[in-house]
Amino acid sequence: MATGAPGRTNRGTIPAIIAVASLILAISVFLPWYTADVAPPFTPEATSGWDATMLARITFAMGIITLLSSALIWLDLRGFLPIDADIVRALAWTCLVLTIGATALVAWRLVRPPGPAEFLARDVGLFIAQAAAIVALVASIGAVRPRNP
Repeated sequence: MATGAPGRTNRGTIPAIIAVASLILAISVFLPWYTADVAPPFTPEATSGWDATMLARITFAMGIITLLSSALIWLDLRGFLPIDADIVRALAWTCLVLTIGATALVAWRLVRPPGPAEFLARDVGLFIAQAAAIVALVASIGAVRPRNP
């Protein structure tokens, strides 16, 4: 979506993408991340990321802080809340650092489920969390890259 100049994106698109992806990341922590991989007569029971591991709770906090940071950037770009350019740059870097961390934490739990790992199968919430973290990470890279006037 181009505005007046070629190569320029619509104002506020990148922070909006970061905000939506980080919201999905935060919500996905409460979705099933693991299911007990047991044979009958036992019933498989799903466990959310929040209940399964402390790393998911840290990921939730990272997602919420990223959501708030990107919302402030979006409000500044739209002119609703004028913020100093240095603060906006700091907020963009905050988004980048937190999404790197969230992507790494979710990837770690994707590769290494909490113990006893041999009885756990990965569930949909874990994959949604990883996808949302990656989308937020890529958009955050776009938010901190230098702009040509």
